[in-house]
Amino acid sequence: MDAIIEYASTPEGMLIVVGVAFIGIVLLLTALIFWIGSLLRRRGVKIDQTPDTDDETADSSPSADESASQDPLAAFDREAAEQSARAASKAPIALARLRAAGPDITAAAEPKLPEPVLEQTQSVQSAAAPESAPAVSAYAAEVQPPIPAAAAPAFWESPAKLQPKAPDPLAGTRFLLTLPFERRSGLSMAHADLCGIGVEAVFFDPEPVSRLDEDAVRLVPFLPANAAKLLLTESDRETFKAGALCAQPDAVLELPAGLIALEYKSKGGRFDDPLRWAETMRTKDLIQTVLAAAALSVAAGRPAAPVLRTTNAVFFLRPTNELKNLLSAHVQEAESFLLSTSEGAGRPGISASDYAALMIPALEKLYPREPSSGSDAGEAAHQEMLRTR
Repeated sequence: MDAIIEYASTPEGMLIVVGVAFIGIVLLLTALIFWIGSLLRRRGVKIDQTPDTDDETADSSPSADESASQDPLAAFDREAAEQSARAASKAPIALARLRAAGPDITAAAEPKLPEPVLEQTQSVQSAAAPESAPAVSAYAAEVQPPIPAAAAPAFWESPAKLQPKAPDPLAGTRFLLTLPFERRSGLSMAHADLCGIGVEAVFFDPEPVSRLDEDAVRLVPFLPANAAKLLLTESDRETFKAGALCAQPDAVLELPAGLIALEYKSKGGRFDDPLRWAETMRTKDLIQTVLAAAALSVAAGRPAAPVLRTTNAVFFLRPTNELKNLLSAHVQEAESFLLSTSEGAGRPGISASDYAALMIPALEKLYPREPSSGSDAGEAAHQEMLRTR
């Protein structure tokens, strides 16, 4: 015994003792659970087995035994009576079980409603249903959801919104981006980007140029001889239209590759400074020249080059697609604005000059220029005038 106790004090022995104790506890709990379950089953059986008082009464009745011994058919009658008595005595038990298992059968049940029926036309109802047919109850009418009315298409809701998109008046515009060039003595060149336009400037001496016999070279001094032909001048009063846009170029020259729309600005005979010409170039002159070439291109169906001529310079303009799209997008708006004024009432379309004047503020904000040297001097004079003493 001492050896067992001594071995149990070792770690191996303690593990064995703990395992045996755990197994014993598990077995004890299992036996306890089975014992409790057996008690519950016995109690349920006792509840189901109620005493049959009718059978005892029938068995204790001596008159029934005597009548059974005297009448052979009495046994059958007595057995039938016993069965009916048993059924009557067990009916309350079965009813109690039904109440315990299911919902309360004494509660008022909701009446079953007929299936919703779609409304038919009055003629079909009068032919199919007799006059004595019962009307649908108010409760059933509330249950049935109302049939939504067919909604009209969205584009019929507001016909005013169906405004057709105005056609692009400058959709067919094609600009000539290159021109034939002949370098001559006395010509000087410069380049600048102004108002979304690449400007190629050529300066010349107006005296020898004015004595040239060929009209095309006299108007555009860098063109080679016999490269272009003069088609129209301003005196011909030829108007070219691109939608609402109207233009009368000062001259139209024809090249093998296309046309030249020439605009001439004398500026009172003043010369353009070859060093500061970009600062003094007017936005309206540039845009008017581009619009004249666009209208000529659309009307003639040929590419056109915008060329601006001054006293001592000629400027070949190459507008960007951004500027072209901007000018094309606002032709209709500019025409409507001009027609709303007394000056534009009754005038068909809008001229290139008027449209260019209306677009000046937007273009100068979209394509700002660097301040010129003259503006610095004017700012200084302004500050001097308004200074306080």
